[in-house]
Amino acid sequence: MIAVTTVHKAPADVVETAKARAAFLGLPYLARQNTFEAMETGDITGFLVYGKRGPALWADGHEHIFHTGTAKLRFLQMKSGGGDRLCALLPPGTKTVLDCTFGEGKDSLVLSWHLGEEGRVTALEKSPALWEVGQYGLSHFLDEDPSVTAALRRIALRRADFRDVLWQAPDGAWDVVYFDTMFRRPVKREENNREAFRSGACYDRLDAEVLREAARAARLRVIVKERPFAEIFRSGLFQEVHRRRGQTVAYGVMDAGKERA
Repeated sequence: MIAVTTVHKAPADVVETAKARAAFLGLPYLARQNTFEAMETGDITGFLVYGKRGPALWADGHEHIFHTGTAKLRFLQMKSGGGDRLCALLPPGTKTVLDCTFGEGKDSLVLSWHLGEEGRVTALEKSPALWEVGQYGLSHFLDEDPSVTAALRRIALRRADFRDVLWQAPDGAWDVVYFDTMFRRPVKREENNREAFRSGACYDRLDAEVLREAARAARLRVIVKERPFAEIFRSGLFQEVHRRRGQTVAYGVMDAGKERA
């Protein structure tokens, strides 16, 4: 479980904010001690830490804050005339995307930037800690590139379980429904230094029932990002699985129209 606390010697207003956010998120609040290790009791596995710069997730000596990360490299590649593997799979006419697994927000950001001012990305995040870090970043992060900041502001992030949202959605509610669930076998775990992020993440799995609901809620397409060897790609539900030699991830594509037919 994630607990809420503050930075060292936090001013009173930060302490009050942390307490209020803990109550809102349904997470326990712990008064800050000298070390996080001294606060790790019972089932506490990490801390959502509040300070003047906003919330940060801490676990195992690592920190997760909102940042654009590798999304910036993808922008540069597209600006120079190159392609993006995910954006290339969006069917013509795509204007709305439901990103069912926001996580660090990089794919939502790239999709929002690619779709431009007329497009809309709705993102879902079940984890209260990751939702908190994400929503703060989407509303406060300023990039040196105004188009990136604008793309961030266009993303609507909801704290929700994708199963609940998909089951309640009308047919064809979004043009594209996208999934990037947490990998059980992480890519380059030690090099990527994502232990704090992983401590707060949810590990919901996809199954045929979820994918059929996604295909019903998608007007055009369902896209799933997974490891190339993932069992879900052997389900027979995907029209195509896009793999590339040397790439650690693959994209499965379900044609929504064919699924509803």
